[in-house]
Amino acid sequence: MGPTGVGKSTFVDRAFGRPDVGAGHDLKSYTKEMRPLRYPHSDGIRNIVLVDTPGFDDTFMTDAQILRQIAHWLNTTYKKNIKLSGILYLHRISDNRVSGTPLRNYNMFKELCGKDNFKNVILVTTMWDEVAEEVGSAREKELRSDFWRSMISLGSSVYRFEGTMESAWKIINSLSVAPPSQRRPLQIQREMVDEHVPLHRTAAGRAVMATFTGLMSGVKGIFKRLGNRTKRSYSLLSAPAVRHLSLGTQSAGWRIHQSVGPGIHQSVGPGIPQSVETEIITPSSSGICSTEGYWSGLIRVVPALQAALGMAELVRIPYLKDVIAPSLGIALSIEVNLHP
Repeated sequence: MGPTGVGKSTFVDRAFGRPDVGAGHDLKSYTKEMRPLRYPHSDGIRNIVLVDTPGFDDTFMTDAQILRQIAHWLNTTYKKNIKLSGILYLHRISDNRVSGTPLRNYNMFKELCGKDNFKNVILVTTMWDEVAEEVGSAREKELRSDFWRSMISLGSSVYRFEGTMESAWKIINSLSVAPPSQRRPLQIQREMVDEHVPLHRTAAGRAVMATFTGLMSGVKGIFKRLGNRTKRSYSLLSAPAVRHLSLGTQSAGWRIHQSVGPGIHQSVGPGIPQSVETEIITPSSSGICSTEGYWSGLIRVVPALQAALGMAELVRIPYLKDVIAPSLGIALSIEVNLHP
């Protein structure tokens, strides 16, 4: 498990000697669904099944959709009395800090597993070829002493994945595989199968919901500031020159109209030089939109809409999804056109 682009599919492919098909080389999602793969162990006695999972912050799916997909697979196997021997959680050592998606994913992962299963978790660092040894070692030390400390104290171990088959099997073989009768279910399996708790009320589901709450608090601040600026801008309406911004859905995408004065309008859209757009878009202290302010607000609103859509999916409120999805689509189309 791990965020999108961390190298989960690459790990599986390396372990099984499969050819590199491009997975893990960028931040776009490669795995769209749970992908269990069976391979004979070198001891000739048993088989190893590695289950590749979609990463959170996926290119095409919300975090809630991914959690639901993972939970469904875990619960289906648990009902068949199949329990996991261990879990590998992958983290890019090339990330210079742990925040945003990696932090959200890690918090959800801990709640999905439960503390009783931390001893069966291996924390794997990847992308060592993208950093200098001293830089990577310093980040690894920080992960051990701070970010991963609580899991390590409860039995989790840390390994480096060097991108080779040998490295992958070293990590796999480090798992202490208990007999099937002694393996424990994950926390989300106990909650949903044994206790019949709906997904959004599980510990992992609440972690995803907390993401939405945090994002919405930031977005409320944006709208409050924009509202204050709008009030201040009313005094400009009597001035000779009035500017306004309108966004419409047209076949060519968005289009911006600027009123320079009475009866004088300028219309711009995709393909117009950036210098013209910069004058028109973004909220400034006077209440007029400036590109930087508009863009900074947009990049916070889009994740909030995505999280809101995920929340609607998590708690299964279809009419709420129908309201949010068009707004998210419009915001994403604007984001593409205004990307600096």
